[in-house]
Amino acid sequence: MRCTLRLQELTFYAIIGILPHEREVPQKVVIDIEIEYEYNQNSFIDYANVAKIVQDHIKMQKFELVEEALTSTATLLHKKFPQILSLSLTFVKPQILPNVRPSITCNLNFS
Repeated sequence: MRCTLRLQELTFYAIIGILPHEREVPQKVVIDIEIEYEYNQNSFIDYANVAKIVQDHIKMQKFELVEEALTSTATLLHKKFPQILSLSLTFVKPQILPNVRPSITCNLNFS
């Protein structure tokens, strides 16, 4: 059976970006995750584990580009959970600009 797991507004602080101040001070990031996967009783996906993996990976790697963070995170999730058929990750930097909420979405299909 195909299932979709959604985690909305995973929020934490991380070093990410290419601007000098972004390399020094952690900034607020918000991530939405949508994972389509093949479910069976022996291979469910633990959403708490997904949230921890995503947060730890992005905080540890200190990416310069959001696109690199999304691609690397998607690859890591697929390695940990091979039953993933596709996923969508949206990365928001809500405090980087005063009058807009910029985001980037990456969609990957593994099936």
